[in-house]
Amino acid sequence: MTVSYGIIGFGRIGRRLAARLPGAAILARSPPASAEDAGAICATLDDLIARKPAVVVECASRQALIGHGPAVLAAGIDLVPLSLTALADPEVECRLLAAAEKGPGRLEVAPGAVGTLDLLAAAREEGLQRVVYRQVKSPAMWRLTPAAALADLASIRDRRVFFKGSVREVARRLPNNLNTSVGVALAGLGLDATEAELVADPAISETAHELEILAAPGRAALMLGGRTVAPDGDPVDYTTFSLMRVLRRRFARVVI
Repeated sequence: MTVSYGIIGFGRIGRRLAARLPGAAILARSPPASAEDAGAICATLDDLIARKPAVVVECASRQALIGHGPAVLAAGIDLVPLSLTALADPEVECRLLAAAEKGPGRLEVAPGAVGTLDLLAAAREEGLQRVVYRQVKSPAMWRLTPAAALADLASIRDRRVFFKGSVREVARRLPNNLNTSVGVALAGLGLDATEAELVADPAISETAHELEILAAPGRAALMLGGRTVAPDGDPVDYTTFSLMRVLRRRFARVVI
C-alpha cells in the first residue's frame, strides 16, 4: 500500500522524519535546498494540502500547529502534532479539539520523548486517580530554558524538585520543553488535573522523563533516560521514533 506523508517543519525532527519518509511533502520556513535533499517542497499550506497526503506530521512550532492544524483536519487529512504546548492555551485547546471532532481529518497524539502512552491510556479505562509527570535535567541544562527564572539552579547540589504545578501551568511557562507532558495529560486526566514536576539533578547530563500512575488496576511507574549530550547538544531521543511508530502502525497489516 502506497501512503503519502506531509511534514510541517524541517528542523532536527523534520529532517530525521524526511530521511525515513522518502517523497514526503515538506512545508517549512527554511526548506531544504532542493528536492534531492528531502521530498517535495511546498511553498504554502494550500500546496501541501493539494498533494493530498494521508497524514501530516507537525514538528515546527506552536504557531504552526495553531495556524495550520484546523485547516489540515478540515481538508480530510489526519494530523499528528508535536508542538503540544500550544494546547496549554485553553482557547487553542478547544479550537483544535473541536476541529478534530468535526473532521473529517483525525488528530492522533504521539508519545514523543516519553516513548509510550499505552499504559496510561489503559489505566484511564478504570479508576485513574493520579498522574505525575516529571522532567529531569541537570541544572546546566535547565539554565538554558525559562526554568532559569523559577529557581536558583546554580545552588542545587542534589536532586531536587524545584517547581510543581499542573501540566497546563508548567507547559505555559516552558512552551519549548514540555510537549511530552501535554501528551501525557491528553492520554490521562487532562491538562489541569495532571501534575507536572521539574527536577534538577546534577548527577545526570541527559534529559530523563518519569511517569507515575495511580489507577484501580494498580500503580505504575516509568522512567526513561536519554543518551549523554552536552547541555546545548542535539539529543537523539524517542520523539522521532515514536512518530514513526504512529505512522507505520496506522497502515500496518500486523499491528503491534
